[in-house]
Amino acid sequence: MFSETIELRGHIIDSLTLTKILDQIVTQGASFNTVEFRIGQKRADQSFARIEITAPSQESLDELITRLREQGAEVAPRK
Repeated sequence: MFSETIELRGHIIDSLTLTKILDQIVTQGASFNTVEFRIGQKRADQSFARIEITAPSQESLDELITRLREQGAEVAPRK
């Protein structure tokens, strides 16, 4: 299994970005683990999510990451 961690920032809940990202992950045959999730407390506050994605091959993971980047996801820096 191959994995990568992405990050989402902004109004990811009310814009449905989080929903779209998770749907893409599942429909492409990958799985996810929410590593960190912070919801903004006020209307102007941004939310943040760090999600680890696992896919059956490097090729499918790379393709999925490309799609998720088009929707605003960023690849998290490796620690």
